[in-house]
Amino acid sequence: MSRFRSFFRRAYRLRPLEPQAHDHIAQLRVEGRNEARNLLLPYSIGLGYFALPAGAGGLVIETADFSVERLDALTSLWARLRLALLFKKKKSLVFPDFSVFCYGPKPERKRFTTFNQHMFNIGVSLDGDLIAAHPELLDGWDDETAPRGARGGPTVGNPLAIVVHLYYEETWGDIGGVLRRLSVPFDLIVTTTPGRERLVESIRREFPRAEIEVMDNRGRDVRPFLTLLERGRLDRYRYVCKLHGKKSTDGGRKSYMGSLWRRRLLFDLLAAPGLAQSILDLFERDPSIGMVGPGAFRLPSRTYSEALSWSTNRERVLELAERMGVPRDRFRLDFFGGTMFWVRPEALAPLRSLALSAEFPEEKGLLDGGLEHATERLFGAAVVAAGYRLADSDGYSAAIAGSGGAPTDERRTGLG
Repeated sequence: MSRFRSFFRRAYRLRPLEPQAHDHIAQLRVEGRNEARNLLLPYSIGLGYFALPAGAGGLVIETADFSVERLDALTSLWARLRLALLFKKKKSLVFPDFSVFCYGPKPERKRFTTFNQHMFNIGVSLDGDLIAAHPELLDGWDDETAPRGARGGPTVGNPLAIVVHLYYEETWGDIGGVLRRLSVPFDLIVTTTPGRERLVESIRREFPRAEIEVMDNRGRDVRPFLTLLERGRLDRYRYVCKLHGKKSTDGGRKSYMGSLWRRRLLFDLLAAPGLAQSILDLFERDPSIGMVGPGAFRLPSRTYSEALSWSTNRERVLELAERMGVPRDRFRLDFFGGTMFWVRPEALAPLRSLALSAEFPEEKGLLDGGLEHATERLFGAAVVAAGYRLADSDGYSAAIAGSGGAPTDERRTGLG
């Protein structure tokens, strides 16, 4: 652990100490005159950072990943001039007491810019303070010594089903770790694809009463869920929580982005302290709410425009919406990116009526524009068309409150 203090207004250079696992995310704490912040930074041997105090005095920098060097006056001046020339916001992190930017070969510098761009675009708010309090958001919940909470059913009269689709076997560690820690009772239904015998054994070992079904690899996580919905398999439940083993690496994202998204989605739906019970209580208190999803991933948003949210799916979504009874001129895009949410099964009746599960083609590895991408954008509209509304969950607020509260937010509707 490096800890370096200086009382001069000079810059600091952070050099990576040693090779880490692929796509490692570094953590460090920077303390200025009036504030302290925990930062997340992409890490590689070719990627270093400069930290510049904003006012008088120095910084206290704590990190296990970097050596910290206080620079001489001339190099500090060069660093400040370099920072002044970084016009694009995503190329530096600016706080009241200090700023941070990177150095190294261009491909390595791009790691930092891309990381910031994705964080700002999706509004994930994976701030260092939350990570410091909940390191599982970086490291995951795959811990065999975890407490054993409610065991997945099926049982008679259980109001909650957690429906999980798993294609990537390695993502079960996070999901299973979260489920083991739940205190609310639930039935567990898992769908997967052929050739996952080892995964099935792992699930049965931890959740022997889980219902596991192998389905053709079509429609990613969307078609298996629709198949269960259309069969009436979910009708017996008042509430369903839909999860899947998200592992996005598309659009130039590094693999850590998929892991961060997956863990933040899980945190905002189930893993934050007391959150699952709070969402169930919210459903019970307010029968007008048909779907609850992670507010940080609700799109479009202030940080993710409507054009980006539509991507290449607009025409197909509008065609399907018309089949669902929603005219084009009344449709408003409003959905939870990542396709993980809580829902009342009856609130999806308009989507269920389309019987889309039979229309999905064989998997072609499309990054966008497939039927699964269009359907992702229909779930929220179906809920509103059924006469319900959407609400947000926020694991961050629940964690900060420490009381299990689940602040929710009725924002937009699926119909204009």
